[in-house]
Amino acid sequence: MREIADSDQSIKAYRTVPRTPEQENAGRQWRNVLILTLLLASGFEFWIRGPLRLVHAFEWNDLLSPYIQAKAWAHGGDPYNAQTLIAQWPPDDPRPVWVDRDAAQGMLEKKRGIPTPYPLTSLVLLSPLTLLRWTLAMRLWIVLSIGGVLASGVTLVSICGASLSQPRSQLFLAGMLALAPLHTGLATANPAILSASLGVFAVAAARSRRTVLAGFLLAASVCLKPTLAAGLLFYYLLREWRVVAIACGLAGFMELIGIWRCAEAGVPWLASYIANTHRIFARGSLADFTRTDPVGFNLVNGQLFFSNLLHSAEAANLLSWLLCFTLALCWIYLARRRGSSEILLISTISILTLIPIYHRFYDAVLLIWPLAWSMFLVRNRRIQAATLIMIAPFLVPGAVFLATVTGAGQIPAAVSSHWWWTTLILSHESWDLILISVVLLCFLGVEHGHSSPHKKLAAASASGPRKNSVG
Repeated sequence: MREIADSDQSIKAYRTVPRTPEQENAGRQWRNVLILTLLLASGFEFWIRGPLRLVHAFEWNDLLSPYIQAKAWAHGGDPYNAQTLIAQWPPDDPRPVWVDRDAAQGMLEKKRGIPTPYPLTSLVLLSPLTLLRWTLAMRLWIVLSIGGVLASGVTLVSICGASLSQPRSQLFLAGMLALAPLHTGLATANPAILSASLGVFAVAAARSRRTVLAGFLLAASVCLKPTLAAGLLFYYLLREWRVVAIACGLAGFMELIGIWRCAEAGVPWLASYIANTHRIFARGSLADFTRTDPVGFNLVNGQLFFSNLLHSAEAANLLSWLLCFTLALCWIYLARRRGSSEILLISTISILTLIPIYHRFYDAVLLIWPLAWSMFLVRNRRIQAATLIMIAPFLVPGAVFLATVTGAGQIPAAVSSHWWWTTLILSHESWDLILISVVLLCFLGVEHGHSSPHKKLAAASASGPRKNSVG
């Protein structure tokens, strides 16, 4: 027995031998090399799949239609009329042949999703861009979008109380730049990317007690993409109503400007908007979540998953809204507790708002919030790992790729004909976001295990305008 005890003490002493300074430096150097490699790799992927594709998408992208519609509104035209869209087409951008063909058939909205159903607030906000010709406006938009992404990443690091010199900050930036929704949003020049960046800036301004600036930034985010900024509106409605009051007041003012201009020009914009929206969201249209082509699987809202599971569009829509309403009530209950993590609350409600409303893949850029929370503010390794694993599928545009190869017949019929292929595999992004919402709510309900391992990080996070326990 004495020999065994002596042996155990020897093993314990061996295990607790401190590492030499040389070993510590070598380990630190290898860690830094690995982090730098990941950061460079994700930065390269970000540049190739995002900005580089955007530079070659001048002729057709998601900004073109809102740009033309904003120009039509400024000149007293009907921004939701297909013929007005053609008449206001930029002279420095060759119009595709299918635009006139689909417009003549009355299928432009249904097949192409244009004119877009962006509200008047979006067109008013974008109208200054129309003072520039299309090519110059696109170059400015590219600068604003890329600059917004990079600045929002740095701002999120600051919000979480970290510095860029810390390894976790660099790993977070690598993960953020690797998100495929970010690449897709940039490559298509979609306003969702700039809207998400403005939301990050609004949170930073609110935490530093600059309420008016936060309200202005949130208003700009709402005007650009109302459905994307809805989560932040809900959060500040409970936590800082003055920010919401300023944001809604400014957005309402811009809506009044839009209505006044249409009324002055005698434009029946409301009837056109209703008809336009009806065509875009009709069965078989571009926004139909029951479509089985790659365009349909580019959606991420809950209806996509439930429609493939239940084979009923009506039931899928009802269940998505019912689930969102139930989870929202749970979120409100948890959000009213003192000490709840601000970043976790924003993460949860932001992802939750993606469930019931039409959203495409690029709108999942809101995953930057739970990514930041898990990278900076989680001490429990299991919780951190679970969150990162759920976010991992969005590092690639998996659903569209799988739907494309399935449509091309590259997946055996014995596999693609099964219900689980369409419901679980092709719709994985939709149900994954539902799962993320539910799990984040569960984490929000846990009262321990979410503290940051670094006291400096926790202190910096708690030094905001409200007292928060780090989640």
